[in-house]
Amino acid sequence: MHTRRRLTGVATAVSAVVLVAASALVLVLFQRQVLSSADDLARGRAADLATLAADSAVPALLADIGDDAVGQVIGPDGSVLAASDGLTGAPAITDVRSAGDEAVQVDLDDVPDDDETEDYRAWVVTEEGPDGSYTAVVGASRESIREDVVALGLALLVAMPLVLVAAGGLLWLLLGRTLRPVEEAHRRQRAFVADAAHELQSPLAAYRAQLEVAQRHDDPKAWREVAADLLADTDRMERLVRDLLFLARQDSSPVTGWTLVDLDDVVLEEVARVRPGTTVVVDTGGVSAAPVRGSRDDLARMVGNLLANGVRHARVRVEVACHQDESGTLLVVADDGAGIEPALRETVFERFRRGDPARTHGAGTGLGLSIARAVAERHGGTVRIGESDGGARFEVRLPRA
Repeated sequence: MHTRRRLTGVATAVSAVVLVAASALVLVLFQRQVLSSADDLARGRAADLATLAADSAVPALLADIGDDAVGQVIGPDGSVLAASDGLTGAPAITDVRSAGDEAVQVDLDDVPDDDETEDYRAWVVTEEGPDGSYTAVVGASRESIREDVVALGLALLVAMPLVLVAAGGLLWLLLGRTLRPVEEAHRRQRAFVADAAHELQSPLAAYRAQLEVAQRHDDPKAWREVAADLLADTDRMERLVRDLLFLARQDSSPVTGWTLVDLDDVVLEEVARVRPGTTVVVDTGGVSAAPVRGSRDDLARMVGNLLANGVRHARVRVEVACHQDESGTLLVVADDGAGIEPALRETVFERFRRGDPARTHGAGTGLGLSIARAVAERHGGTVRIGESDGGARFEVRLPRA
């Protein structure tokens, strides 16, 4: 959650900086565009009026030069021949004249317009007539241009917080979705480390207790008994450490060195390894050719763990089968034990879970089924507990070779 908040804050801050910079750029470009449009319009109207004046066709009242604009037509003698509504009767607003057909831009300050004065950005065009030079002046209100720019600035100012809030909310949701697997993996890692520490602490505490008791006695027999107990605990700790290291490699090491593996041969080898140490019957009648691509050692570890789990919980019999079908390779290990409650069929694969109390007996690290699932998933497969009339039925589905 902390990472999510930090990333959202940083991303929102960066978005704010980018948005402010983009808004400033938009304002600058908009102002330039407005000025350019006003200049083009004023220059064009001034040129038209100058041409009309030279032909003695300009009206006395310039009614069509547009809102927020002023204009005058000045004759050869400097008198005002025509003017816009606000400048009727006013003297010439500029003495600037253009040369030839060239338009000249001038800034007009405090131009009277009815009862007010305004600043204008104007263009002057002079045309030669039969009796002299006629000059047309058309200006666009600077205040009107400023108002347009300010209106856009206010709109951007109102929109920016809304955009940032929306962007922040969207980032929060996207980061939540993106980081959820990472946070879940981090949570599992913390839980795994805590469980591993607890599991390692138990045999170490037993070591200490046994040694402290034996230290109080000089009897060699007592020391031999302690040594036997310590060796048994050491065996358990070694199994636990091996399982922890195996899971760590499964989680972090890259996939390399895979070959074509006959899963049926692996199954038969693991069954041969298990049979001498148990009275449970292990039936391999359903084992047939099942080539897969992967790590032979890892697949053997998966099969061995499933077999050990089945033998540990079986009453009399464990059935092992593997074959290929259209969906890939299927491995089944089924025992005739107490079975697993439906509500626990996922939790038994969690690390350091020892499953249904009805099936839990004997030694174990609580990592066997976790390792089996990790190997299957690393090979692109799945492990699930299927339906059965009695006992537990573990089904491993692997891709075709």
